[in-house]
Parts: sequence; structure tokens; C-alpha cells
Amino acid sequence: MAQADFRASTVEQPLLLFLLSGRRFGVEIDRVEQILHAQPIISTPRCPACVDGILEYRGRFLAVLSLRKRLGVSGPGPEHPAVLILRDIGPDGALALVVDQALQMIRIHPDGLMTPPPRVFGIRAEYIRGVGNADGHPLVWLDLRKLLTSDEALTLQV
Repeated sequence: MAQADFRASTVEQPLLLFLLSGRRFGVEIDRVEQILHAQPIISTPRCPACVDGILEYRGRFLAVLSLRKRLGVSGPGPEHPAVLILRDIGPDGALALVVDQALQMIRIHPDGLMTPPPRVFGIRAEYIRGVGNADGHPLVWLDLRKLLTSDEALTLQV
């Protein structure tokens, strides 16, 4: 669904809320096939810097992207991060995305979203579907297709 179409809608959008470096982000719940914890990741040579390797999931191998590395977050993440299995993303149709912690599913009403300013937490607006509030905390709804398929170096300001 296009960004403009959603904001014109009156239907609430279910999002998976997760943490990355203490910041709250959301992605469309219908893109998340499963949330895994403590998965063995197989290192592979000559991968892009944000790719941790691959993991086996239901008889297939998926690329494992670190959102911390993708957004240039320095320092180690949590000892046991969450792995989101995403569908309809990337050239193979699915991939695994490592985030600090999966929190909960929430529903965002279009009236509760604002058009992002040029940058939010240092991330350019073109990678953001909207900005809102989740339990009194800022929430950034990421545009996964653009964020994960772009070759541009991105930085999350923390």
C-alpha cells in the first residue's frame, strides 16, 4: 500500500513495534512471518557490511541483515537479539532482519501519523512511512522495501 493511500485511509494499520538502540520503530505486521530468538547464523564470505550471514529457516537459507549495521549504530547490541523473518522483501522474497528487541503488535490510526520531517533520528524521510506515538514514545514507521533494498549508507543518530 502506498504511503499516500494509507494516510487517506480510515483503517487502522497493525504494526510490529521493536527497539533498536533504545528507539522505537514499527513495520507492517503483514510483512513479518515470524519472530525468532537466538538463531545460529552462518557466516558467509564477501557479504555487504550489514549482512551477518545466512540462517536456515523452514528448509531454505535466508540472508540475515543487521538493522544496527544497516543504520550504522556503533557498539554491540543485546546478547540475544530478535530476528524478524520478513516476507515480500528483497530479491529472494524473504530475509531475516536482526533488531534489538521485538516488543508488541500495535494499531496505528492514520490520524495519529505525521509526515516525517527531512530526517528523523538521522534517517532520511524517504525511508520512513510516518512518525507517530506509541505509549508516549516517538515511533518511526520504516519503509522496509526502500530501507533494505537501497545501497545508500544510512546512519541512525543516537
